[in-house]
Amino acid sequence: MINQPYPPVRRRVVGFSLVVAFASLLGASLPSFAQEDATPQGETSSTGTVYAMTNSPARNEIVAYTRADDGRLSPLGHFDTGGLGSGSFENSDTALIVASAEGQSSPVNLGGGDDFVIAVNGGSDSISVLQATDDGLELVETEPSGGERPTSVTVHGGRLYVLNSGGDAPGVGFCFGGNPRINGFTIDESGALEPIADSARELSGGPDAGCAQVSFNPAGNVLIVSQITENTITTFPVDEDGTPGEVVENEPTGNGPFGYTFDDEGRLLMTENFQAMPGAGTVASYEIGDDGALEPIGESLPIGESDPCWFVVTPDGVYGFTTSFGPLPSLTVEDETLRRGTIQSYLIGEDGSLELLDAQAAQVGVGAADLALAGDGRFLHALNSIEGTITGFEVGESGTLTLVTSVGGLPANAFGPLSIGLAARDDR
Repeated sequence: MINQPYPPVRRRVVGFSLVVAFASLLGASLPSFAQEDATPQGETSSTGTVYAMTNSPARNEIVAYTRADDGRLSPLGHFDTGGLGSGSFENSDTALIVASAEGQSSPVNLGGGDDFVIAVNGGSDSISVLQATDDGLELVETEPSGGERPTSVTVHGGRLYVLNSGGDAPGVGFCFGGNPRINGFTIDESGALEPIADSARELSGGPDAGCAQVSFNPAGNVLIVSQITENTITTFPVDEDGTPGEVVENEPTGNGPFGYTFDDEGRLLMTENFQAMPGAGTVASYEIGDDGALEPIGESLPIGESDPCWFVVTPDGVYGFTTSFGPLPSLTVEDETLRRGTIQSYLIGEDGSLELLDAQAAQVGVGAADLALAGDGRFLHALNSIEGTITGFEVGESGTLTLVTSVGGLPANAFGPLSIGLAARDDR
């Protein structure tokens, strides 16, 4: 186990999960359906759909919004996953993905299609596959996840893996207190799931893992799992039968590996939250070996923001964006100006290196969490999981962000975050 340099902060984060678990019970029945938009209403055609998830312990639902050709979002409807949410915020952007049997396309682009929206049900330990239709979503199948409290899912080459964060007791959110592991399935063109024999693998961090995300690499031959408080990037080469091979534990260049994506050459780009220390966030990039070993590309890049979470890259591989959640009221900060939720922009070098363009490219508010690109990279959407809103920006030629839309319709809770997952689908 890699030494944890900031145990006091870790204890505060674990304590906060108890606060969120209690607050979620209060706020789960208090969704915000207010809608505001940054542009005048007018006749525009629909060019895509954006999806988010309520994560309600009473009935998990996917909330869908149509996206107009100018980027404005409008409510489309609520669609039942057939399962229950955990009722507490989970550290995962990939609790909800757009995918086909070949691979996923959002929020992490692994070169797949957009036939399905796939969701995890943390409260009923299951995975839901829904078919994307002109009218919204139709439930195809709900399958047991093979473990407890699933929080992240990934698809590539007819295989699906889920990260089960483990444990259903109060306060075990954020992948603490249970026995986290990954489980594999096959997925066919109809969306049907079948468990892969001998695919389950427990994570090294155990009850203190702080696991956040599982994803295939773009080649589909390596599975990657980030463990924040264990401070390791766990990789499994994938054998020909679809089962994970010998595990590799990779030490990050920073501390607290969290959310990640890939550049157009298949290199790993990752946020590091330094155990949520205010203003201490960094990002890093790595080459990925076929055996799962990671080779750092330079040192971690400080961004001066708090608790960086999720990472997306434009389809041309030129620009990257991350969200920084910001310190919650339950956390002490020496400088109150750090209590903000922001989006960062980056230039991605030909060698996979990262250059910070703007540490505050956009303000989203404390609670800035999941990200999804849409419109072939023209629009960037960000979820505020406390306010229950989605904010949309147009991406400029130099990576600048211009506000175009802001909508509600997701659960809001002043005590802490609730909803999880954000993904987008473009009309074809």
